[in-house]
Amino acid sequence: MRKTITLLATAAAMLTVGSAAAQAAPARVIVPGATPSCGAQCFDLSSLVLGTSVIQNAYIARDRGVGGKVGIRLNLKRASNSHPNEDFTGAEVGTLAAYCGTLISPVSYVCVNYPADYPVYEGNWSPFGNQSGLCAGVAIRDLTGENVTLQPCGVTARTLWVGDLANSVTHDGNQYTPWVNGSDPNFSHPLVLTVDQGSFLPANQLKVQRLNLLDGDTVGDSQQFTLQAGPEA
Repeated sequence: MRKTITLLATAAAMLTVGSAAAQAAPARVIVPGATPSCGAQCFDLSSLVLGTSVIQNAYIARDRGVGGKVGIRLNLKRASNSHPNEDFTGAEVGTLAAYCGTLISPVSYVCVNYPADYPVYEGNWSPFGNQSGLCAGVAIRDLTGENVTLQPCGVTARTLWVGDLANSVTHDGNQYTPWVNGSDPNFSHPLVLTVDQGSFLPANQLKVQRLNLLDGDTVGDSQQFTLQAGPEA
């Protein structure tokens, strides 16, 4: 009986020490980003409305492995720092001077309204750093509310995005800029990348909506985006 009591007391003491040690140990902080194999060539696209830890992702239902094809929807999700569906390369690929009159129509909104030195972006989905040839774009030009999906890179202006520097803002040291789709022929209020916070399956879908200027001529946070090299950890 005394032996049993002694063993129980020893076990209780060990549990108490283990619990105290767990409480005293500092939490491990993981900075989210792309997969390590993608490295610094990858970039994380995030929005002002959701913060830099919620990044662009090629949505695969229930994260069932890696896979991509034309039409896969893109969304913003909390970065895992390990999932290849979050790996994108490319980022800034040039300026309007190089694209207006070639892939981008000279009568498109961006070529008519923006200076020639405005940046042009294209995001190539690159699981584990391997470029897939599929980029973030739209299937149909000039369609309000359309989902941003994976489309063939470098074929049309539908996968090209122009940074509207005139409406950019700085927050916590990051520059956030509206991304205007290069294929939009509209003469005003262009179609820009937008986070739909009311969407589900997946949540926070990326879509194109008309540029939304709020009071004071500022652009809504759901239409402001920044780029960071990844991964950080």
